[in-house]
This record gives sequence, C-alpha cells and structure tokens, in this order.
Amino acid sequence: MAGRKHQRQRLAGLSLFATIACIGGGTVVGVDAAIPAGVTAWLAGLLVWPETNRRARYQAVVLMAVGCLAAAGAIALDGTVAVTAVLTTNAALIAMLAAVGFLRLITSPVAGGDQAAPPRGSHALVKTLVGVHLFGAVVNLSTVFIMAARMTGETGRMTTDQLRVLTRGFAAAAFWSPFFAAMAAALTFAPGAHLPSLVATGGIAAVLGLGLSAWSLTRHGGEAFVGYPMNWASLWLPFLLAAIVLAVHTVRPSVSILGLIAVTAPTLSLVVMRYRGESATARMRRHIVTRLPGLANELWLFLAASVIATGLAALVRALPAWLPFQQFQGPQAALTLLVMVAAAMIGVHPVVGIAVTASILAPLDPDPTLLAMTFLAAWAIGVMASPFGGMNLALQGAYDLTPKDILRANGVYAIWLLAIAATTLNGYAAFLL
Repeated sequence: MAGRKHQRQRLAGLSLFATIACIGGGTVVGVDAAIPAGVTAWLAGLLVWPETNRRARYQAVVLMAVGCLAAAGAIALDGTVAVTAVLTTNAALIAMLAAVGFLRLITSPVAGGDQAAPPRGSHALVKTLVGVHLFGAVVNLSTVFIMAARMTGETGRMTTDQLRVLTRGFAAAAFWSPFFAAMAAALTFAPGAHLPSLVATGGIAAVLGLGLSAWSLTRHGGEAFVGYPMNWASLWLPFLLAAIVLAVHTVRPSVSILGLIAVTAPTLSLVVMRYRGESATARMRRHIVTRLPGLANELWLFLAASVIATGLAALVRALPAWLPFQQFQGPQAALTLLVMVAAAMIGVHPVVGIAVTASILAPLDPDPTLLAMTFLAAWAIGVMASPFGGMNLALQGAYDLTPKDILRANGVYAIWLLAIAATTLNGYAAFLL
C-alpha cells in the first residue's frame, strides 16, 4: 500500500514538472503549450487526490459543481462553453506555483545555524517583520512556519505580537511579489496587466502597511518580543531572478511572465547549486518527487477555480446584459476590493473571488492593471485578516489559537490596510488612466 502511494506521488511530481516544462518550454520557443500543460496538471491532481485534505476536497467539489451548473445554464440559454478553458485557464498559474518552489533549494531564512540565539526587543520585531515579508515573497508560506517554530521555541506558544508580525509581514508580499500565487492569479485573470506597475504600486502599499505595523507595534512596547535570526545574505539570489524577469518583460512585453518564471526559477536553482558544489541533480530529483506532490491542496484549488471560471464566464456571456457598474475606475475598484475581502472573511479563497469577479467584470473591458491591482490587494488583505484562510487555519491548529485571536490581532489593521489599498487604487486610476 505504501509502495503504491509512493509511486502515485512520484508520478504526480513528474506530471507537475511536465507542466512546468510545457509552460516554460513554450515560452522559450514561442509556442502555446497551455493545453498539454493543463492535461499534465489535471493528471497530477488526480494522482494526489487521496492525499488532498478534507477541506480542500470539499472546496474543490463545491467549486466544480457550481462551475458545471453554470455551464449547463449557459447551454440551456443557447450559449457556448469553452471546454478547453478548463485545461488552459490556470495551467500557467500552476506551473509558476510549482516552479517557484525550487527556490527553496537555494534560499533559506536560517542564519547562524540552530545555535543562534533568537533576537529580542523592538529592533528584532522590525527585522523579523521585514524578514518574513522578503523571504515570504520568494519562499512563500513555508517561511511563516519555519520562523514560527523557531520563535515560539520549546513553549510552543505564540504571542499576539508574533502572530501579527508573521501574518502581516507575509501577507503583504501578495501586494507585489512576482513569485506569489496572487500575482499569478492576477496576471491570469487580468491578461495584459503591466507587471512593473503592479510591482511598483503594490510595493508602495506593502511599505505603507509594514510601516504602519512597525510603528504601532513598537509604539506600544516590543521589548519582550522574541524574533528570528535572519540570513539576509541569501536574498540576493531570488531578487536577481526578479530583476531578470522584470528586465525581460520590459524589453519583450509579449513574453509571458508566468512562463518566464517557470523557466528561470528551476534553472537558476540548478545553476546555483552546481556552483556551490552541491549534489544538484539528486536534490532536484528529490524535490520533484517529494515536494511537488505536497502542493496537492493548492493544486486542487486552482484546478477547481478553472472549472468555476469557465462555467461562470459562459453563463455571463449567455445571460442578458447586466453589469454591477457602468465603468471600472478607482471608486469601483475600491468597492470591488471591499466585496472580495468580505468574501474572504467568510472563507472564500481569494483565487475563487478573483475568478468570479473577473468573469462578472469582463464585459466592462476594465483596465487590466487596475483590475490586477484590485485582485492583489484583495488577496493580501483577505489572507491576513480571514480566520478561515489557509495560513491562519494552519496557525490556529499548530499554536492553539482561535478565530477570535486572529480577528483581535488583525481586524483593525485590516481596515487601515483597506484604506491604504483603496487610496492606491484611486491614485493609480486618477493619474494614469
């Protein structure tokens, strides 16, 4: 039985790597390989279904059922359903999500070995806030749990300030990071969005949010805060990758950002490991067959999101014309953001909110960069504030926290962050549209 499970996971890992290869290789040679990438992604999903947790399975089944019902409604209204979109919609997103995982092989937040004493005080609070933000922007969610385990020590108890620092610092990376699933979803559902503008405006919102956090947390103390010893030296590698991606996109705007990351992230990881003299091939192979299948929950969420997006898009096209707005400018973007965050607060994953919102607003032909900015802000705020998001649910389970603890820690801050994001959206719309 164990051998069969191992074989399934191995095949799933190879299938996900094939998804990366299709999207990345197609970007290099200028061929649209989204359909074969979608096929291999769905194959990987079917292989890891037994390892997908109950909550992710339930969510996936509900989303796919709603998508199928919407598609059936569209057909009943004499509409058409782009069936291949189920394969292609999120194929590049899944490829990018799997590809950036290779950066974990060359980037680590650990400094000074296991014997390094955890820093304390207000300076440690600020450094940990910045550290979880920057490393989380690259290594993604695992950063939070690596740092949380070290910061809580033998007691295993997380203070409110530690919870605030970890969740706020990590989630703020969704505003701008090219390596976040948030950016992949935004670029997928707002095609044509200008990446440098997203990074710049999102970076401003993140800096303002982190600055507000640092000021408020240190203003009311922080001397007893136990932080994390950061390994800043390893950050130059992923940010070199980010610079490469931005530079290529600036010179060749037609090149797919997601495809570019799918190529460069594993390639850079392999080159750096070989340069360091590490057993690069063995580590890459081990990552493919053990770590990639670990994306089961995220994989099924994105696969299911492609089904509901396809069905809803078909239904919106088939229904009589109805639009929530007459145009999509700053105020409409801010209202959309508020609705998406409210949905996230009751457990709707941001990628689902993005897929549904994109389908509804498509007839307005909104500015793709403004729409993508709205999506990124909704993801950043929703992930941080919702007690029912994946990160906060995991922290509740690991550190005996309650939904009330999450709301008490970040509820008021979320309102401030909404104001910052709404101001950013209106500022972009006023000056650049």
